[in-house]
Amino acid sequence: MASTPRFAAPPAGLMAPPAPRFAPSHDTTRRPTGDAVLVAAVYDAADISRVDVKLVDVASGAVVGKLEGQSTGHAIAATGGLICLVPTRGKDKAAPVRVLNPATGAVTDIPVATAADGKTSRSSYVFGQVPVTGEYKVLRIHTSTSRDKPSQSCEILTLGGRGQRWRPAPSPPALVGTEIPRHRAVTPGFAHFFTTSKMADHDGIASFDLAKEQWRPSLLQGPLPSEDLHCCRSSLSLVALNGCLVFVHHDYRSCCIDMWVLAELEKGRWLRVQSLPMGSVLRGWEEETQPAPLIPVQRRREIFAQPLMVLDDGRIAFWVGVPNGVVRVYDPKTRKCKDVVGMGRSCSIVGLCKGSHQLGFA
Repeated sequence: MASTPRFAAPPAGLMAPPAPRFAPSHDTTRRPTGDAVLVAAVYDAADISRVDVKLVDVASGAVVGKLEGQSTGHAIAATGGLICLVPTRGKDKAAPVRVLNPATGAVTDIPVATAADGKTSRSSYVFGQVPVTGEYKVLRIHTSTSRDKPSQSCEILTLGGRGQRWRPAPSPPALVGTEIPRHRAVTPGFAHFFTTSKMADHDGIASFDLAKEQWRPSLLQGPLPSEDLHCCRSSLSLVALNGCLVFVHHDYRSCCIDMWVLAELEKGRWLRVQSLPMGSVLRGWEEETQPAPLIPVQRRREIFAQPLMVLDDGRIAFWVGVPNGVVRVYDPKTRKCKDVVGMGRSCSIVGLCKGSHQLGFA
């Protein structure tokens, strides 16, 4: 895979140090290894309106920082070494966009004009960075909930820019999936989404250019011919690994997890980089010899592993959300894996960052 590109420093307006700040972990038994930091949102089972943002060293499992008691009325995203909380509903919509810098502990609130959001639509957000300028941008996609004629519209916000207002952006060339996090990924300069078409091209990908603030006019096709997918859309996912877009296919009939990296966006050229036996990553598949159904029944075995990043020593970190929510590291040299930290069922993965380098998006 290509090495992770360097990004410009965050805009000066995002570096101010107002409270609150990230609190360091008091866990002295495990120290950070220097690999990426996992950004996780852990929801409070006793108070569903609150969520804690935790920073976890992927290789060691050490919690290296946390920001407790955030409102669940925010969309949380991470990119380029920063974390962004965007108000999404209720009274929180009047709150500013909050930008967190894990490296310095700084938290900056940016007042923005409230964007219109009708009762018949829902909104989703992605947070990305333009490598050339270093600008951070938030893309907001409104999806109409009308069954008769579903539609989508977009707005974009440049953090640290003038005006601090949501600006209109073009609609995607086809309806895109916004509800399932693993059906979208952010790479340097682009946000990618699976389309929601129910036709044969259900692995089509729409890409938004953050610099031009436009959608690419043509869809990017996934690496597998439709007749060879042996799956439904729930078995596919998009991830960003070390700055590259990666297409992941859980092939339950072949009992393997295949991964392709996008080598050329303009030509739509993919390269297969991994094909892992499911039993080497997921529990319950170790002795599996018979093909599984297209959508396997979750009984005594795990059914999905989301790649998070490739560690500096070549190991691959995965997120296995169901049933117990664990970060698992696979070693291709030994073909074995181990759990490095358990986050629980009420956790969702927001992203990964290392310094000012974006390494992945869950």
